[in-house]
Amino acid sequence: MASSQQPTTIEDLQGDVLSEIFIRLLAKQLAQMRCVSKSWNTHLSQSSFIKSHLQSSIRNNDDILLFFKYNFSFCGGRPFEACPSRSPHLELTDFIKLPVNLQSRQTYGNVIGSVNGLICFSYGTLHDSKFYIWNPSLSAVLTLPPSSFPFHDTDMVGIPPRFGFDPKSDDYKVVKITRDHQPGSTLFPLSKRVVIDVDFETVEYKVEVYSMRKGFWQLIPERFPSHIQNSMFMHYAEFCVDGHDGHVHWFNFVDSQWKSKKIVAFDLAEETFREIPLPDFPIDDSMERSLGVLGGKLCVMLGVMDGGCEVWVMDDYGVAESWVKHYVFPQFDGVIIPYGFTFHNEFLFAIANYYDDDDDDPCLGLYDPIAAKTRSFEVGYGLSKVVEYVDSLVWVTPVEHEMSCCNISRLKI
Repeated sequence: MASSQQPTTIEDLQGDVLSEIFIRLLAKQLAQMRCVSKSWNTHLSQSSFIKSHLQSSIRNNDDILLFFKYNFSFCGGRPFEACPSRSPHLELTDFIKLPVNLQSRQTYGNVIGSVNGLICFSYGTLHDSKFYIWNPSLSAVLTLPPSSFPFHDTDMVGIPPRFGFDPKSDDYKVVKITRDHQPGSTLFPLSKRVVIDVDFETVEYKVEVYSMRKGFWQLIPERFPSHIQNSMFMHYAEFCVDGHDGHVHWFNFVDSQWKSKKIVAFDLAEETFREIPLPDFPIDDSMERSLGVLGGKLCVMLGVMDGGCEVWVMDDYGVAESWVKHYVFPQFDGVIIPYGFTFHNEFLFAIANYYDDDDDDPCLGLYDPIAAKTRSFEVGYGLSKVVEYVDSLVWVTPVEHEMSCCNISRLKI
């Protein structure tokens, strides 16, 4: 009589087979499945699996764009508007959960940046704000400890903080630059999305870096370039695509002649600053200029008054001679305000008319250069940051914290 065979269970499957199954599931489902067994917890917490899941999410995402307003609040509703550009019937509540512990009145927030599914933002009162790192896929929020120098949301007008991933140390870092407030500083609004801060005296900047893996802030000896100190611009509307390659950047800093000259970059591994020259194009104050990433490379986008837009890409990072003009987009009616590119290289922009006082709500468009088609969005006035949502298992717990298998493990990519 033939011996009966025991049915194969999911526990008997090989690791690569399990990975092919798990990689198709949502991050929140996988986080729950860590509690099934120790072997599953080990498998789902492996760096290689988390990285593969992240890359799969980026390749197959539905281009869900989160539009955050300036001074948003978690109290009384969502702090953002979500627009799924590829699957308009997606139920976003299945993906994005709000951090309920932040839903208090008289508090406001602003997004700092977003990398690999993590969103860094400041939240609090005008004079007492804290930093948070949020993974909406896992409904996980990390409250950063206070830094040596208090952060005020008014500091966003100066040199805004940055958030990025350091692949060399497998760490996520927040860079905060605090100005010594001295007499003689005045704010001038130049347009609806740009403020200029003019310093009539020499100022100094203290640089602090928070390491998500270490769990604390550190004041570093490196100083922000001292000769770039007379005035600076803050573009409130930004597409958060910076910080993936170990560098974060600041754009539209000006010299004493109020002309944009340099991109200032910060190396997250070496914790040093450098200056990157702009492409060789005419400096025109009528141009809307934004910094972005296209195909994993640093790019500068220029919108001009006649409704056109061109994109310059730095093919070899840090090499001034490697700037190449890659795109010249078709003409649109109005002033083009370039925001940036999605993971699928679609171009997000706004069309505004600065000479029409009644036109407070610029129309947003997402242009597909392959199909030569544009989809439009209506998100209202006060747009601050745009984040492309990515379903992600990424999380880093400071080394001194103990985690059980049913908690979010110390994850890395």
